[in-house]
Amino acid sequence: MKIACVILLVSLSGCDGNIGSGPLSTNAIPTEFASNGERIYLTGVSVSGKPISARDGDSAMGMHRQMHGSGCATCHGVEREGRRLMPRFWIKAPALTGNALFGDDDHKQDSSGHGDHGIYDAISLRRAITEGVDPAGEPLNQAMPRWSMNESDLNDLIAYLQKSHAR
Repeated sequence: MKIACVILLVSLSGCDGNIGSGPLSTNAIPTEFASNGERIYLTGVSVSGKPISARDGDSAMGMHRQMHGSGCATCHGVEREGRRLMPRFWIKAPALTGNALFGDDDHKQDSSGHGDHGIYDAISLRRAITEGVDPAGEPLNQAMPRWSMNESDLNDLIAYLQKSHAR
């Protein structure tokens, strides 16, 4: 009976199909990349082979990130669509699509507690990645790592996140 309850709970936790890029995900991480920014987003490793480091505000999420990979896609999804975080299925990492960050998406609060932010630009996105604050300077969820990388890698990641949004 306990096993059935656990299976049911795990099944329901990902009922929207967005459960990250771990072993239960249907989105596999590619092995070839169009840019260094894409490589960093998907794997957390620069083209130089150096892993991108992070400070975690939430030690449990940091442990999860270390176990399941350390790229942005681990939480935000391979297609940048946003994902539920496992084992904390009640937390949903927001979408990082061009429209969600820079464009026409509705930036009002949604049911996951995300989306209540202004439109990002390159400077505010840099601060979100490295300092964990939104465009208004408000703190992001503690589950969001505060990433540390060299200037070139950070510029490549920002360019990758901006590329799908035509200005």
